[in-house]
Amino acid sequence: MRGLAPALLLLASLAGCGGSGAPENAYLTGVEVHEERVRFEFESSPRQVRARYEQPSRLAECGSGRPVRVRGDAFVVVHFQPAATAKLDGEKVVMTYTGPKRLRGTGPVLEAAKSCDFEADLGWAIGLERRLPIDVTRDGSTVTVRFRAP
Repeated sequence: MRGLAPALLLLASLAGCGGSGAPENAYLTGVEVHEERVRFEFESSPRQVRARYEQPSRLAECGSGRPVRVRGDAFVVVHFQPAATAKLDGEKVVMTYTGPKRLRGTGPVLEAAKSCDFEADLGWAIGLERRLPIDVTRDGSTVTVRFRAP
């Protein structure tokens, strides 16, 4: 038992838990779906943003693996890391994003649905009328994913 506490502390530090080495999450505060873009607002800018096309069979919730279905014929998944929709205030969970988990659009963006909020990985699946070039831009703590016809 004596060796268990130091081993747990070592594991926690290697996993990035606790201490000052843990990355600070970017907390989502708003999502807007427009005709050709989806805008994500954060309290601070996420360190990493990845957007790529996925097959419909690969659209799944990251924690449970349950399928995520969104309207459209082409599908983009956007991941923000480290990011989340809630933060801890002592022992209390405070939601930073209280909007809908699913938003409709009029096209070419047809729908956006939250697909992941697990272990500092926040993901949204976006359904489109057709496959279009993806343009991801940042402006402070705002990330815009735009789809433009060639």
